[in-house]
Amino acid sequence: MRLKSVFISEYKNLKEFTLNFDSQSFIDIFIGKNGSGKSNLFEAIILIFKHLIEFDKGDKRTDYTYEIIYDLEGKEHTYKWDGTDLSYNGRKRKTVSKNTLPDNILVYYSGHNDTVSTIIDAYQEHFSKRIKKADIDESRKFLGIGSGYKNILLGVLLLQPESSKAKTYVCDKLGIPVQSIDISLTLKRPVFARNDLVIDRFEESTFYWGTKGITLDFLKKIVSCIKASFNHAELYDFDRDLYHIKIDGDLYREVFKDTPVTEQFRFFDNLNTLEMLEEMSAEFILADATKACINQFSDGQFQSVYIYSILEFFKDRKCLLLLDEPDCFLHPEWQHAFLKQVLDIAEEKQQMNHILMSSHSASTIAPMNSAMLSLVVIEDSKVKQEKVSKAEIIRSLSGGLITFTEEEARLNIKHVIDHTDKPILFTEGITDEIIIETAWNKLFPDKAMPFEVQNAFSCGFMRNLVMDKNLYENYPDKIFFTLFDFDEAYNDWNQLGTEIQSDPEKCLVKKKNGAELYSMLLPVSPNSVIKKQVINPNTGGNYGKNSLLTIEHLFYGQKGVEAFFMVDETRTDGFIKFKADSAKVKFAKEIVPNLCKDAFNNFLPIFDLIQSKIK
Repeated sequence: MRLKSVFISEYKNLKEFTLNFDSQSFIDIFIGKNGSGKSNLFEAIILIFKHLIEFDKGDKRTDYTYEIIYDLEGKEHTYKWDGTDLSYNGRKRKTVSKNTLPDNILVYYSGHNDTVSTIIDAYQEHFSKRIKKADIDESRKFLGIGSGYKNILLGVLLLQPESSKAKTYVCDKLGIPVQSIDISLTLKRPVFARNDLVIDRFEESTFYWGTKGITLDFLKKIVSCIKASFNHAELYDFDRDLYHIKIDGDLYREVFKDTPVTEQFRFFDNLNTLEMLEEMSAEFILADATKACINQFSDGQFQSVYIYSILEFFKDRKCLLLLDEPDCFLHPEWQHAFLKQVLDIAEEKQQMNHILMSSHSASTIAPMNSAMLSLVVIEDSKVKQEKVSKAEIIRSLSGGLITFTEEEARLNIKHVIDHTDKPILFTEGITDEIIIETAWNKLFPDKAMPFEVQNAFSCGFMRNLVMDKNLYENYPDKIFFTLFDFDEAYNDWNQLGTEIQSDPEKCLVKKKNGAELYSMLLPVSPNSVIKKQVINPNTGGNYGKNSLLTIEHLFYGQKGVEAFFMVDETRTDGFIKFKADSAKVKFAKEIVPNLCKDAFNNFLPIFDLIQSKIK
């Protein structure tokens, strides 16, 4: 499976958008800042394939016209929708042949894209209604992979033979030495089972709440992987209405040795889709001789598990894999090595899968081949795709303040921490760093700044940087602060500890348990226009991720800044936004330094909090 081109007439900020894939790599990476259209592009591609997959079921509605061209095993397929008629390779069609579609559309998302999750959830709900009596050919086209798949992915991976390259890599990354690992399943009453159905230990038709078809066949094979002798009644907890099944790893590999790993995963996923899988767990010994289970690993550690498992499980199918910023959860060291490791493990899969990945992490793209990179930019309210050098991409991501040569491997935050005795304030971007330093010098012209400011390149990168326990183990005496915009970054901030300050005008602040980390949201300006973009006047609460307050908004209303703001036409609430990312550098370097001291009073809560925590 390989996409060759996509045309979209209009979808959100994608207008007359054409995307061509002309590299030979099986992975294409789209680089752009938040709001540039990367996620909208992924949404549009998902909706195009959803339209084609469900076309024969009578769902012929779509709000935009499109043309998509892709290759399946050497044969080119072109579908075009003009709003009324669908054509295939130039001929009008009333049906869509399954043979002309990819086997699967796999979507990795971390939960931040509500539209993608809504599309996938609706498809899954429809699929779950059919799967009880599905025959062996039944397979859903769309599969959304998120944090809820942690146990399934690692569980199935641990059940694979030692020859599995993905298993070897993931176990090494997680510190799991080679050993015999058993998997425990807990099953609950599925969505299709009647509430009044009683399991009779002597009546097989009631076993597993009356499950039929491929799901029942799979459960029978799973039960054959139990090592000790048993009867059915011993598996079923009548009081709690649960099944408990302990799978012997060696027996499982023998029973399923002729079953492709794709099918193995699909069977477990069917249980999950039916809401039948209560828990899939395993206990094992780590390299340091401590006992561990699947749930002990952090989401950051599991990003590699997600990606490698997907590549392994679907290596023999013709798939399109969409990864929406999978690197934002990774520790900086893992970001740097992420794509190289994906390429290493997936080398033999180039002909079967095409991977589209979005990112705004400079650390991820620094070591990569420029041929894989496409820059997504906004120009005249249209999203454009450009093929440019890696150095140009880095400059774009950093607003022109960072330049990378091909020889420079990555941005090294560790170097900054190692070379200062001061506390560190992490910000989302480089212009934030400039503005904070300017604000301090304006407010305290005769006092040296008692902390260092270091940009962390994005809200997701910053969140994962400070969530990593290694940061505090390596720097136990260091005090860290983070400063998030009060917008979609609210969700990142909300994961970082216990709230210790609840007044939004003084900064909402969370402290990490057991560490000197204080995470702030930008203080809410008393300016009535900006305040209403965060605070709900009816409840007194805030709008959370739907708020709109960036660091530039703290200057809104000051003389000379009007030209940098405009009404956000993509919203229905009339909120004011900063005009363009491309203007951030000019605003930070040319406009902000010329403002009077009083224009920086909104920054006082930030500095008050920092100074109160410095010993």
